Amino acid sequence: MKTGRNLILLLLALHCAGSSLSAQELVAGADFATRFDNREYSGNAFSPSETFFSARLTPEFGVQWDGRNRLMIAVDLWQDFGDGSKFLTDAKPQIYYTFSAPRVTASAGIFPRTQLLGSYSEAFFSSDVVFYDNLISGVLANYHSPRGYVEFALDWEGMRTTKTREKFRILSAGEYRGARLYGGYAFSMLHYAKSANETPDEGVVDYFLVNPYAGVRFHAFFDFDLRLGYLQSVQRDRRIGQSWSPKGGEFLFSMSRWGLSLRNHLYLGQNLMPMWGTYGSTVYTGSPFYGTTKHVYNKTSIDYERLFFHDTLGIKAGFVFHYDGVGVGVQQLLTVSVKLEKIVYKARK
Repeated sequence: MKTGRNLILLLLALHCAGSSLSAQELVAGADFATRFDNREYSGNAFSPSETFFSARLTPEFGVQWDGRNRLMIAVDLWQDFGDGSKFLTDAKPQIYYTFSAPRVTASAGIFPRTQLLGSYSEAFFSSDVVFYDNLISGVLANYHSPRGYVEFALDWEGMRTTKTREKFRILSAGEYRGARLYGGYAFSMLHYAKSANETPDEGVVDYFLVNPYAGVRFHAFFDFDLRLGYLQSVQRDRRIGQSWSPKGGEFLFSMSRWGLSLRNHLYLGQNLMPMWGTYGSTVYTGSPFYGTTKHVYNKTSIDYERLFFHDTLGIKAGFVFHYDGVGVGVQQLLTVSVKLEKIVYKARK
C-alpha cells in the first residue's frame, strides 16, 4: 500500500509540473504482451522440456516537453498462467527520463529493453530473457542515422547487500549499412561480485563476449539477409583462479515476405558457457544451447509476424527446431502484443 501511495504522489507531481509549465504534454498509455512458449526438448542435452505461458500489462503515465524530453512512470504487472497462489506473480516499476533528438537518444532510470538498437546474438540474450527480463536499470545512449548506429548501455542488475551480490553489465553495439553490405559488432561485459555478507563459496566473475559480424541484405522476390559472425569470449572465476576463452563462428540466413519468414542460425565452435554448472543463468543470459559440448548448434525457425490496426496490435507465431549435436528439439511460440499511447493534456503556450 505504501508503494501505491508513493506512485500516486509521483503522478500528481507530474501533473502539477505539466500544468504549471508551458509547452508540456501529459501522455498516458498501456503496453500488453502475452507469450506462449512450449518446448519439447527431450532429445536435447542442454535444455529441459517445459512450457511457459505468461502475460504482462504495463500502464504508463508521464510528461513530455519541447518535443525531445520525456519523463515517464509505469508498472509491469506480470502473471504466470496457472499460478493461482498469487494475485500477481510479480510487479516491476519503470521510472525513466528519455532525451530524443533526430540522431541522438539517451535514457536514464529503469526503462524498457526495447530501447536498445543493437543486434545481439542469442549467445548474449535468449528470447525468453528478452521477454521476462525486459527492463534495464541504468543508462543508455545511442547515435543513429540512415547509415547505422552505435550505442552504449550500463545495466545495474544487482545491488551489494547482505542478501544479494553486486552485478552489472556494460553493453555496446554498432552497425554500418551500405546499399547491400553491412557490418557491425555487439559487446557485453558482466561483472558479478560478492555480497556484503561474504561466504567462502562467493567469488568474483568477469565475463566478456564480443561478436563482430558482416553480411548482405538484398531483395529478389523475397527479402534476404545473410550474415557471418565471430563470437569470442573471455571468462574468469577469481574464486578458483581459472580462466576460459571459448570461441566460435555463427552463420545466419533469413528470407521473408508477406509476414512469413524462414531463418536459420548455425553455430560452430566451443562451449561458450563453461561455468554453467556453477552459476547457470545468474551469469549466462544467452540461450543454453550455446553451451554445446558437441561443437555445433543449429536453430531453424518458421514464423509469421504482422502488425494490425495502425501498428497497435502485433501477432507472431512460429515453430523453432533446435539441434545441439545430440538430438532435435521443437519449440512452438505465440506472442500477442498491444501498444497504445495518447496525449491526454496539452498545456497552452
